[in-house]
Amino acid sequence: MDEPAVYLNKMAEALERLSATENYLSKLKDGGHPIELESAALQLRKSMEAIAFAAIAPNKEQYAAIRKNAEKSTDYRSDWQADTIFLTLRKVNPDFYPDPLIQRVQIEPGHWHYEKLLDGYMTRKNFETMYKRLGKFLHADNPWGSDKGWASLAKDLPDAIKKIRALLSIHRTIIRVVEFNGVWIVEAPSDGTPPRMIRATAQGEFIATRT
Repeated sequence: MDEPAVYLNKMAEALERLSATENYLSKLKDGGHPIELESAALQLRKSMEAIAFAAIAPNKEQYAAIRKNAEKSTDYRSDWQADTIFLTLRKVNPDFYPDPLIQRVQIEPGHWHYEKLLDGYMTRKNFETMYKRLGKFLHADNPWGSDKGWASLAKDLPDAIKKIRALLSIHRTIIRVVEFNGVWIVEAPSDGTPPRMIRATAQGEFIATRT
């Protein structure tokens, strides 16, 4: 499977797991068992991991090279923790994180413009914070420990899902590798439509602006 196909496949998985998270939360709201909340936390965390795997795809060769020189676990194919993956990707490509956009507007025949989405999406910092937060809910409660914050989690998950959907709906990922220099513009809607991609090649060096 080539890199664009991997990217789209993992985007589809992320959306599917977001829907599963919503289903578990709906059951919880309708009087379900607390296990529904645990299942929601698990599916959201796996959705976030799918997004991290997608981010590796266009940067795979460089990512694998850095991982090969790591002190431990040098094979990138064994990676799974999103926050750790992000740390490595930042060394490879500082612009790896999805950059959310607004629906395109035709400015003249054959020329389209995408505005930046300025708020209402999950930033990289918030992504990493939520991912780490979810980790403690994936294990059975220690009977001698303190409350993990289940009620707070149940309250915060719907907004997290909403912001991840806004992040992915239309976004760009910036790529600077030998084989490709430019951006992938990806549509990953939440209506069940399969994710799709437009690849835009830059003629030489370019700057990615973030307003």
